[in-house]
Amino acid sequence: MTQSINSVNLARSKPGQVREYIALTKPGILRLLVLTTICTMLVAENGVPDLVLMIYTLIGTLAICGSANTINMVWDRDIDSVMNRTAHRPIVTGAISPRNALIFSAILGAIGVLVLTFLVNPLAALMGIAGHAFYVVIYTMWLKRRTPQNIVIGGAAGAFPPLIGWAAVTGELSLAAWTIFAIIMLWTPPHFWALALYKDIEYGKANVPMMPTVRGHQTTKFQMMLYMLLLLGATTVLAVVGNMGAIYLVSSIILGAGFTFFVVKTAFDETDYWPKRTFAFSILYLALLFGAMSWDAVQTFHLSEKGYLRSVEAEANKIRKRQTIEELREKHNQDSELAPLAQRN
Repeated sequence: MTQSINSVNLARSKPGQVREYIALTKPGILRLLVLTTICTMLVAENGVPDLVLMIYTLIGTLAICGSANTINMVWDRDIDSVMNRTAHRPIVTGAISPRNALIFSAILGAIGVLVLTFLVNPLAALMGIAGHAFYVVIYTMWLKRRTPQNIVIGGAAGAFPPLIGWAAVTGELSLAAWTIFAIIMLWTPPHFWALALYKDIEYGKANVPMMPTVRGHQTTKFQMMLYMLLLLGATTVLAVVGNMGAIYLVSSIILGAGFTFFVVKTAFDETDYWPKRTFAFSILYLALLFGAMSWDAVQTFHLSEKGYLRSVEAEANKIRKRQTIEELREKHNQDSELAPLAQRN
């Protein structure tokens, strides 16, 4: 009787255990990373890439990012237990042990690297490994507890998935790819500091030197506006180096104006009202900006004849590249067929 009851309890606990392991990967963050990766692949392809390639790239990216997020939860379990917004995390509650979390992270990381290396390309895998190392070692283990600039430099970690996507499609990293990288990195300070403005007491209790806690709200708000200006510049640069069309350019201007409005309102607000709304809008801003990139890549309306000609040239280069790859494959197949004959002779 007791054994059957335990079996029922075990069966009931399995779905909950699965949910706890999924929670280790920070699904909310992963959703945004998936969006930026897919959109960057569309921009790199200047259209829709091969569906199988997209699936493999997303699997590898999700696995590597999930692995890094899990290690972050293991390392930060002491401060997570102090803060209300992180006190429910699986390691803090004891639902999953740190040892099991690390094993889970290792499995995810290995899957991600193998998928990207053998099913996508080595450069995409290298970007995945670099992003993992940056988030785990540079941000989580080194900067987060040492400097109020932690989130500025750490913002680069969240910018690696687009590099993975770009490398997956093109096999290289162009200036446009690094500009997208810069956009996410510059977006992170006004995004995260908006949250830190109304969570400063919690960060103070956890001894995490976030900007509002160490330098004060006014300095934080001033720096948010500086990074907002740099972000506007980066989104404009992408329109040039990425050969973007009218859809992206108009959208980036409108969205940039909206984000700037929220940041300025936050700068002059002494309550939590505008910081909370700025944090929420910052997520929407990034999603819509990358959505505009994708739309522009699939259906571009150029503002000038020069932009149109550059688009035609880019498309011609892609066609030539595909033809070269097909010719190499045909030659490889022919060599494979002739090899047995040569051995017999």
